[in-house]
Amino acid sequence: MRRICLLLVLPIMTCAWPAFARAGTYADALSKCLVGATTPDDRRIALRWAFATMSLDPDIAPLASITPAQRDAINRRAGALVTDLLVKSCRQPVQEALMFDGPGAVETAFGAWGRWAVTGLVTEPQVARGMSSLLQYLDMGKLMSLVPLQGFPPASGNPS
Repeated sequence: MRRICLLLVLPIMTCAWPAFARAGTYADALSKCLVGATTPDDRRIALRWAFATMSLDPDIAPLASITPAQRDAINRRAGALVTDLLVKSCRQPVQEALMFDGPGAVETAFGAWGRWAVTGLVTEPQVARGMSSLLQYLDMGKLMSLVPLQGFPPASGNPS
């Protein structure tokens, strides 16, 4: 029951990240390169940048206290990270994506990279507990009314 609710709630929580159009072959390769070249420390830099940037939203700003000096330091580190990923770690995939899939390929690849970086948050025990605390406020009866009476169809690609 909890698993079904988490499956229903997780898309709502991740909708803050825009959905990008299907990437081309080279944009996909660039996404894979970005993810593969990102160290755990790099991921922390990306997460801090994402948080600091989201905290600029007027609805979120009162919940965060980031000084201009902290924001500048976060932006510097994130800028250096993105530069290194594009110019050093993934130079060839960037060039190929630009050449064969166009300028939007880099945006698409970084969109996928950003979603990957943020999705990693749920592996942090404190974050997972925080996310699951939402369950106590869900109306389980209403959510269960979404489940078809005959159950779920088998997953695609899995013969019954």
